[in-house]
Formats: sequence, structure tokens, C-alpha cells
Amino acid sequence: MLKQLFSFLLLFLVFFSCSETDPAGEAQLPSDPAILAAMDRGQELLRINCESCHHPSDSLGGRLAPPMVAVKDHYLSDTSTLEGFTWAFTRSVQKPNPYYAKMPGAIRRFGLMPALPLPDDQLADIATYVFYAQMDSPEWLREHQRQERESMGQETGQFSPAARGRQYALATKAQLGKNLLGAIQRGGAAYAVDFCNTRAIPLTDSMASVQGVDIRRISDRPRNPDNAATEEEQVILENIRTELAAGNQEAHYLDETTTHYLGYYPIVTNDMCLQCHGKKEEQVLSSTLAVLQERYPDDRATGYAANELRGVWVVRMPK
Repeated sequence: MLKQLFSFLLLFLVFFSCSETDPAGEAQLPSDPAILAAMDRGQELLRINCESCHHPSDSLGGRLAPPMVAVKDHYLSDTSTLEGFTWAFTRSVQKPNPYYAKMPGAIRRFGLMPALPLPDDQLADIATYVFYAQMDSPEWLREHQRQERESMGQETGQFSPAARGRQYALATKAQLGKNLLGAIQRGGAAYAVDFCNTRAIPLTDSMASVQGVDIRRISDRPRNPDNAATEEEQVILENIRTELAAGNQEAHYLDETTTHYLGYYPIVTNDMCLQCHGKKEEQVLSSTLAVLQERYPDDRATGYAANELRGVWVVRMPK
């Protein structure tokens, strides 16, 4: 009798402890009108403020930050209440800090995100949406988790030359993207053009120096003429463009000499890029165009759509 009672109590506890979330870790959709309204507001705020970096459909090699489904997965691993999730989420956005961040793999890959100065009520709405939304992207989550597991405990020297070069390129891209996002938040796209004009190359050189490699950017439609691809490099660009169009998200080219490897890795446009690289007067505002024409009179780097190859990172690594 006692054994049967214990079994019944165990089943009771299991049933009710699992009832807050579904098997995939998603919270059950609420019926409270106030929470539903917060979700509506949060969805729009997420689209405006977060999707340019955390978009679910960008390729792993072309993104600036992990998809929101991965963020949700990590921040729900330690808490299952809306209040706890909102507190952790808000703290990480307003005051990013590697000491209490829950995504060390993402920090290694993309760098620490810049603080996003949104009001508490707006961040609470975004957190409410993320907490309850059915974010169905299992292939993204599996790939993100696989790469994070593989990176744990691995030193750079254990990667293949092609993978090593990609890590250098992604780390540099993350640093530039973080600073560029901060510039856009401070003064808009026109202000960010000045940032790129004065800071992009020094930041790239600084990241290259820290990592012990040489890194530069090239394009067949350059903004800065110093970044123009040679005829040989244009062939490499076109080959990478063809591979990307065929669905190869890991498209790259690797060459080598007796002492060095030379890796070429794609720079793919996202929504944030289009503020300065999209269609004139449509995505690139007239105020931004005026600054572009002043800083780059021979600019050829507009007219892009999202997910197009804009150039490549060239990484020169010692063997």
C-alpha cells in the first residue's frame, strides 16, 4: 500500500512539474489579456531592435549574433518563470558582462554585445514575447549547440587551417559589428559612415594584431578603393558567390604558400548592412547618401539586397 502511495505521489509531482512547459521547453501560451498585449508589443520591438543581429534565418557564417531561439534556450535553462527570465534577460541586455553571461560560446564567436539602452518596460515586453513564443528553429539550435560543444576545450591549433581562418574572420567581424551597431544607436546610419571611414580599418588591424594574423577586406564593388579586389581575387569572389547561391553556407577558398595559409571567407549582407549598402533613397536615406558621397566619392557599394555577397575577408595565417 505504501509503495502504491509513493508511486502515485511521484506521478503527481512529475505531471505538475512538467505542466509549465511543453516537451520542447516552450512555456504554455497564456490567456491573460495583459500578457498577450505585452507579447504583441514585444514582437514588434524585437523586430525593430534585435532582428538585424539575431535574425533566425541568417547563415551561421553571416550573422552577428546567435538566433533568439538559442538565446531563449540558454536563458531558460536556469529558470522557468517569466519573472526570472525577464530579470536575467534585461540585465544581459542593459549591462552585458561576461562574468554572468549564460552564452560563453556566443561571446567567443561574436564578442560581447553592446548595451542596448531600451527602457525597462520595453525590455519586459520583449522578454515576455521571447518567453512564450513558439520559436521553431530546431535545425538552428542543433547546429549552434553542436558548434558550442565542439568549441569547448578546443584550442585554436586543433582546428583545420580553413576553420582557423574562419574563426579569425568571425571574431573580427563580431568586433566591427558590435562597434558599428553602437555607432548606429548613437547617431544613426549617417553617423556610422563616419565611424567606418575612420575606425573600420584600424579596428580590423587591431584584431589582426591581437590574433597574430593579417586580415583585410576586399570587394568587387568597393566603397573604399583600397579594398578593391584584384582580377585574381575577383575570380575567387565569383566562385564563392556561386557556392553560396548553391546553398553552401560554409563557402570559402583556401590557398597556401610554404610559410602561410591564405583564407577567403564571405561577407554577406544583412538588414543592418542595408542602411548603408542597400538601395538608394529606399534603404539608404538621403542624409546617409550625402555623407557617403562626401567620404567616398567613388563609392560602388550600394544597391545590395539582404543575403548577398558584398565581399570577402582575406586572412593570412602562419603555418
